[in-house]
Parts: sequence; structure tokens; C-alpha cells
Amino acid sequence: MARPLSLAHLTVLDTTPPELVSVAAAAGFRTIGIRLTATPSVGVPPYDMLSEGPLLRETLRRLADTGISVLDTEFLRFEPEHPVAIPEGFLEVSARLGARNVLVMSAEPEEARTIERFCELCDRAAQYSLHVCLEFAIYTGVRTLAHAAHIVARSKQTNASVLIDALHFSRSGGLPGHIADVDRSLFRYAQICDASPDMPGPGDTPALIREARTGRLLPGEGVLPLTELVAALPANVPLAIEAPCRATAELPAVERAKRAYRALSALVSRED
Repeated sequence: MARPLSLAHLTVLDTTPPELVSVAAAAGFRTIGIRLTATPSVGVPPYDMLSEGPLLRETLRRLADTGISVLDTEFLRFEPEHPVAIPEGFLEVSARLGARNVLVMSAEPEEARTIERFCELCDRAAQYSLHVCLEFAIYTGVRTLAHAAHIVARSKQTNASVLIDALHFSRSGGLPGHIADVDRSLFRYAQICDASPDMPGPGDTPALIREARTGRLLPGEGVLPLTELVAALPANVPLAIEAPCRATAELPAVERAKRAYRALSALVSRED
């Protein structure tokens, strides 16, 4: 069976959620990841998806009309200065959209606090039949695949999983062979992109964040061992392309999505 291919919102972050549905359908995707809270820090106007309103209703209508499904909703983050990590309505709206997963990262410096907050999120998400995927990055409180797997194991939550993002995995020193060290049942999906050989320094957090937000490449345009990475994942794990690229940012969203679909499809075809 062919892997499900998903369009992560960050690839076309200038689209609103209902626009994302239409763009994904036009490009050939059958699944998407939706950011329920906009990101003004990267130039995206704020929008309201967390209350009953026209944006949520239009998104639901387009999902029904196109048959597009929601792989995940984003994005939650544990911040030490913000004790409430789950915006009001986030889990409820995720469930209404038919999402299967919610994504979280942690900026907590203490592992015990990350585990405590992760368990609380998993408990609340379970009430909506949602899985919680812990994403790691070298500039966060959970830096590596091994660390993320350790936290998920310590949480003892049945709806907990680990998310591999190809860029963060590589920048944290991850290699495809490391995936075999993790319980395969912990992988629900993976985020895929390529990257330049010019890696920011591991301590240069601003540069790493800029690369993650606007400096990714489509599969086949960089140097990451994506064929090996995909082959190391369980065969049924969906792949979500998350590849915002500043060089093509001025192209229409549909064109960027079509390019992303072709590149991801070509990568998957190399598994056969």
C-alpha cells in the first residue's frame, strides 16, 4: 500500500485553513496538517479557528466537499513562562476537524516539567481520541530522537508518540540507522523536507529557527539522506511534507503545493 502523503501547513503558511484545504486538493494531496493558531512572527495574519465562526465552518465545508482528511493539528508548545499550553478550544476543534494527531514541542528546560505537562496534554487529548506527537529539535528542551523517545516512554501514555522532522532530525545529529533504536509503534507520521549542506552552527538558535521556518528545500534539492530515512520508518507511516522555501515564496500557493507533491511522490516511489 502506498504511503499516505500529507501537506503540512508550513509549506504554504500564507494560506488560511480553508484555503489550505483547496490548495492541497488541487495539488493531489488527500491529507493535510492545519495550524489552528496563526503565526504573526513569520508574517501570517492572525485568524480565529478556535471558536465557532465563519473560518471554522468554511474549513469544515471544504473538507467535506473535497474528501481531504486532517492528519494533524499544530502547534502546541510548552513554555516555562506560560503555564497554560493548550489554547481554549484547540482539542475540541481538532476533533471536529477529524484530526488524528496533535503536535507539541517543549521549551521547558527541566525534563520533569516536560513530562508532567506532556502527561497532562495526553490525558486531555485522549478524551477526544487524539494522539499527541512530541517533536524534538536541537534548540528546544527535547533535543534528539532518543530524548523524545525517552520522555514518551517515561510518560506511560497510550496515546503518546514521537515525531521525526527530517530537518530537526538531521540538525540534531540523527541518522537513519538511529530510527531502529526506537519502538516502531511510537511513529504515527513523519515530516519530510530536504536541506542545504550549509548547516547553521548547533548553538546558533536564531539561524536554526530561520532555516526551519523559511530555509527548507523540497526532497531531492538538498543533501539529507531522505530515501534511507523513509525506508527506516514503518511502511504504513504517513509522510507530511513541511518545506517552506524562501526562494519560491512568491509563487502561488497552488504551484508550491504541486511542486511539493511531485517531490514527495518521487521520494516515495524510490521505495518501490
